[in-house]
Amino acid sequence: MTSEQRSAIGRRLIALREELLGRGPSKIEPNRRDEATTGVADEDAQALSEMHQVLASQRNAGQAAVLARVTRTIDRMANDPEGFGLCDECEEEIPFARLEALPYATLCAACQANRDPPRHVRRRSAIDFS
Repeated sequence: MTSEQRSAIGRRLIALREELLGRGPSKIEPNRRDEATTGVADEDAQALSEMHQVLASQRNAGQAAVLARVTRTIDRMANDPEGFGLCDECEEEIPFARLEALPYATLCAACQANRDPPRHVRRRSAIDFS
């Protein structure tokens, strides 16, 4: 990876970190809005409210995870610029196109595929074992 490419990825990471920090967490609305009431009177509204809470919580957790990965990558670029862009498992260079798409990637596509669960595989049922 050239120093120009490394600089471009570094600028992209800093911009991504600023965007994530500027976005802030999603607001999680409480079910209970009034001290005199408990929950929501309508059962459908209660379920919808709980679903919104779960979605906001998951969105916040995902955003925090991406922010942590971006911050670790920025630190890695500062502390070990020659090691940046190398796969953590096979130590081969991660293609620049992959880093452009996912600047905080730490694995090459092949190692990431080995780590991810298989897709489009039929689940086994109880009758498969008889």
